[in-house]
Amino acid sequence: MVDKDAYVPERNPEEVEGLSAQSFFLRALCNGHLIHPSVPRHGLQAIADIGTGTDAWIEELQLEFMATHLGHNVQFTGFDVSGTPFPRQQRPGQTFVVHDLAQPFPDEYHEKFDLVHLRFLSYGVEPHQLEDLVDFVSEILRPGGYLQWQEVDAIDAWTIPETSTAKQIIYWLVKERLARGLSPNITTPIVKALQSREILVEDGKINPMCWTNDLLRIYHLETLSTYNHPSAEVKSMKYEWTINVLIPLLQVCATSRSTKAKEPRLPWHLAEGLHQEVAEINQLVEKMKKGQDPEISEFEVLVTRIVARKAKIFPKDGPWLSGWHGTEAGQE
Repeated sequence: MVDKDAYVPERNPEEVEGLSAQSFFLRALCNGHLIHPSVPRHGLQAIADIGTGTDAWIEELQLEFMATHLGHNVQFTGFDVSGTPFPRQQRPGQTFVVHDLAQPFPDEYHEKFDLVHLRFLSYGVEPHQLEDLVDFVSEILRPGGYLQWQEVDAIDAWTIPETSTAKQIIYWLVKERLARGLSPNITTPIVKALQSREILVEDGKINPMCWTNDLLRIYHLETLSTYNHPSAEVKSMKYEWTINVLIPLLQVCATSRSTKAKEPRLPWHLAEGLHQEVAEINQLVEKMKKGQDPEISEFEVLVTRIVARKAKIFPKDGPWLSGWHGTEAGQE
C-alpha cells in the first residue's frame, strides 16, 4: 500500500512548493469549496487529512474556519507516510502524524473524526488494497461522520486538439502505473470499495441511512473538468498546475527505469532499451521546462470528488429519524 517507495515524487523543496500550488488550483476547480457543500460544517469538531503532504489543505481550511465562529475549537490532524513536508511550526489546533496507510490507525484515533479528507492516493494504492484502506479510514470516522475523497486518473487528461507530446506523456504515466501494479483508472474501484463495506445491525436496531447493512452511503459523486470551466483562476493556473504535476511524475518514471537498468543480472539489450526510454523521458521533461509549450498548455484534466457518510445505528424505538438527520433536540 502507501509507502516510501510508492509512485510519488521525492519530497524536495521544489516538490513541496508544487504541492501547495496544486492545492490552490484544486480549490478554484472546486468552485472555491475545500469541503463539499453537502457536508454540514456546524457539526465538524475534529477533521483528518490523509496524505496531508505540506498540510496546504489543513492550513487553508483552518484559516477559513477561523474567519467564522466555526473554527476556534476544531482540531485538525494530518497523516502522511513521510514527515518531511510537515510544517516546522504548527498552528494551535494542528497535529501531524507519520502513519503508513498499510496499517490500521492507532486506537486513539478510532471514531474520533467528523470528517476525513483524502486526496490523490491513487499513485500509491493498488486497487485490490482499497477495501483495507476504506476499512481503516472508516474506523477513525465517528458514526454519522463524512468522508471526502478526490482523485485524478491518469487516463483523464487530454489535449484539444490531440498532440504528440500529450500522447507521449500519458503513455509514460500509464505505463509506469501498470508496472507498479497501479490502475490508470482508480475512481471506479474506489466507488466499489466504498459500497462494499458492511456494518452489523443487531436485532432491535436500525440503520436509517439506507435501511441495509451498508457501512457507507455515497452522498455525492461528481467529476470536475478544466475544460470550459467558468473560473478565470482555473484558466490562469492550469498550465502551471499541469507542469507541477507532470514533471515530477515523469521524473519518477525515468528514475525507476534507470534503477532497473543497473540490475547486474539484467540482459544488456533490456538495459539498453531502458536507457533509451530514460533518454526519451528526460527529453520530454526538458521540453516542458523550457516554457509555455503550446502542446502542453492545452492540457485538460478531470478531477473526481466523492462524498460518503458513515452509518449510525439507532434503537428501533428511539428517535432514529431526527437523530440521523441531526435534528434531534440538543444535537448539532
